[in-house]
Amino acid sequence: MNPLQFLRLLFKGPTPQQMAAQLRRPHGFMARKVAQRMNNSNRPLYDGAWKALDLRDGMRVLEIGFGNGLFFPELAQQAKDLTLHGLDFSAEMVQQATANNDALITNGALSLTHGASDRMPFADATFDRVFCINVVYFWDDPAAHLREVRRVLRPGGTFTAVLRRKTSMENLPFAAHGFTMYEQADWEAVLRNNGFTPVSTTVITEPGVEYGGKTYTPESLVVVAGFA
Repeated sequence: MNPLQFLRLLFKGPTPQQMAAQLRRPHGFMARKVAQRMNNSNRPLYDGAWKALDLRDGMRVLEIGFGNGLFFPELAQQAKDLTLHGLDFSAEMVQQATANNDALITNGALSLTHGASDRMPFADATFDRVFCINVVYFWDDPAAHLREVRRVLRPGGTFTAVLRRKTSMENLPFAAHGFTMYEQADWEAVLRNNGFTPVSTTVITEPGVEYGGKTYTPESLVVVAGFA
């Protein structure tokens, strides 16, 4: 980053392009603040995910794109003896989440990995549940990621994607920079084209979110899918 770019960030905040890049992969000195902001806006989405995951005692669960890992302790309380794993594209997020979840990692309930979800470092049929929140916009080739999700899921397992609707995203200035946005029918079609069967979709109306001096009231989809 050159000095002019740094000064702009310092006094005016990130441009839409910079914000989009940070949401895709938080990095550098902005990573901590971006993670905190994501936690605030994603709080109601995690509540929706807990309900949709339908967790049972002893399940193995993978979250793709966990940010700074704030919600792992809460996830661990959703059923007994869960084994939790996280995969994130951002090395900074893995570092922060590791620091934030020392107790879970020490007792073997949580394992965190730096990597990409189109090349997962997990064995076939490892997980009962895979989920992600506000991640699928960044899958330039959804088929590659969904192929990996299918590979690591056990028979009878489910994949839950939580995503904001296109109509809720398209007016946000950063969404024009590298986001692939979906309405319910669009995402369900992607799932079907890649061997998944949508099981249920829930719509969440979120509290207002402020960005760039404007307030948005987004709607999100919680889409649960299985596979044959």
